[in-house]
Amino acid sequence: MTDFDLIIPKILPTLTLSSVHEAKKVCDLLRTAKINSLEVTLRSGVSYEAIEYISNESGINLGLGTVLNLKQLLKFKDLKISYVVSPGFDEGISNYCKQEGVVYIPGIETASEIMNMIKHGHKKLKFFPAEQSGGVEKLKSFNAVFPEISFMCTGGINLINYKSYAELRNVFSVGGSFVLPKEFLIEDDLDEAVKYLQLL
Repeated sequence: MTDFDLIIPKILPTLTLSSVHEAKKVCDLLRTAKINSLEVTLRSGVSYEAIEYISNESGINLGLGTVLNLKQLLKFKDLKISYVVSPGFDEGISNYCKQEGVVYIPGIETASEIMNMIKHGHKKLKFFPAEQSGGVEKLKSFNAVFPEISFMCTGGINLINYKSYAELRNVFSVGGSFVLPKEFLIEDDLDEAVKYLQLL
């Protein structure tokens, strides 16, 4: 198992946090469920303080998702970030992450984009939006042409179809809001949330 495998699990909780209160509940939940990684997406309403809180918690590998440009990422330069995920590719983010020793996972949809990522030294890519871009069958086709490339899949993935992605040899992680639905944070039911996570 590589360091990369230790940072990002096969099933990855992905969500937007709007408060430190939510961040605390998420950390309690992850520890109880023995999950060591979380991707927080930088969408509207995200709380810097919530991300800062998680970055200071030991035993949790924090990833930033939906990172669109370097300026956005630099707001968090003083925090402990394990990995950065983008829906596409940004050379500024790529260069910065290489310099700082942070894993960068750029997004792709097409074979041409994969070829470009290989030129930039990236072999772990995000396939997004997965379902709308051809889903499992397209990933099988990618594996035949690019056997050295593996993918994190998000977008249109849910409780019904996630296993069909996770079982593919060229998929290293499957993520989405289905892994940790926001209602578990709202309802404040730690036991039920842990049971749900352990079934995935």
